Amino acid sequence: MDYPKLRYVEAFPVEAQGQKLVCLRDPQNLSGKILFVSSEALFIISLFDGKHSILDIQEKYMRQFKILIFRDEIQGLINQLDEALLLDSENYRGFKKKLEEEFKNSSVRESSHAGLSYPQEANEVKNWLSSFFEKAEQSHPPKSDDRKINGIISPHIDFRRGGRSYALAYRELINRCDADLFIIFGTSHFADVQNPFILTKKNFKTPFGEVETDTEIVEKLVERYDWNLFEGEITHRTEHSIEFQVVFLQYLFRESKKFKIVPILCNSFFRMIQNGDSPKNDEKITGFLNIIRETTEILGNKVFVIAGADLAHVGLKFGDPEPVSQSTLTWIKQRDLLSLSFTENLNPEGFFNSIKEEKDKRKICGLSPIYALLSTIKAEKGKILDYDQALEPDTGSVVSFASVGFYS
Repeated sequence: MDYPKLRYVEAFPVEAQGQKLVCLRDPQNLSGKILFVSSEALFIISLFDGKHSILDIQEKYMRQFKILIFRDEIQGLINQLDEALLLDSENYRGFKKKLEEEFKNSSVRESSHAGLSYPQEANEVKNWLSSFFEKAEQSHPPKSDDRKINGIISPHIDFRRGGRSYALAYRELINRCDADLFIIFGTSHFADVQNPFILTKKNFKTPFGEVETDTEIVEKLVERYDWNLFEGEITHRTEHSIEFQVVFLQYLFRESKKFKIVPILCNSFFRMIQNGDSPKNDEKITGFLNIIRETTEILGNKVFVIAGADLAHVGLKFGDPEPVSQSTLTWIKQRDLLSLSFTENLNPEGFFNSIKEEKDKRKICGLSPIYALLSTIKAEKGKILDYDQALEPDTGSVVSFASVGFYS
């Protein structure tokens, strides 16, 4: 491999055994491997862009460190990365093709995070989630409210950090939700296609069992549009933003009623932020959301809309030059609450513009699913149920998230 090319990889600083290293991780976790490299190795890897030959890299290393690095050392690093499927190589493409074929031929989207982000056994998951609802009761005692709830924004951060916020969102569904169809908009973190939305007809399986996807609605969506809504379907395989919502729905309703889902991954709107444009001017986006809105209007209280969405991602782990400070956290909260105020008023353009005006400095990964929910839900008012920030002192980074209910 004379011109090595790195895939999209997460990189963040760590300290291990007194050494300052950089962790390299595939966000899709295809190989299950994580690499820790020195700053010198990171310099070399930064040149794996498909344009620099090994000789080019040797020359640049010499200029930077005044030391000769042998070809075998660079090749060894290339082999390590390729084995971990972190390079855009024949090895990676062959592995990906095999995965895509296996996924295409399966009728079920297996859980990708059971045993990683939450337990593999149903009883353990039940106990886990029960503890989150107990914490929600303690911090926010429930109030009497007879309004119907038509949708929620729920986090998709890992359960350990966001469990209480999940519970505060899903608690609203108990005894107040008549729906048996749940349209779930989830963030597509790593799709490498241009589709604004990615569908699947596969049922979702978790430790609680299998949830049926409403293929009739999915097929109607496909019939109405000219582009391939299944392009990038493989992204559903490891994406957690919808899976986590399914787990909570099963926890609430697995013993009381049968329900179906329509799982929709939403691609990034960052291109529009860069261009100063708006999703409302994109026919692919508006056309798709219009039919979803028609569905919610026709089905009324029998359909429920969920956005699995986090908010800000700021700090060293997310490519910022400085670790977050207290003033940064305060600024993030102020901006987050401003954005969320537009969700309370069911104003998708106001929400989008609050992010666009700062060029997405907060890196809001839930932008597209929240915009989709606000554009399609049949409700009169939203209400912020919870807001929190998950600080990672070791990486000087933070993820913020919230729960919002929508009522009629």
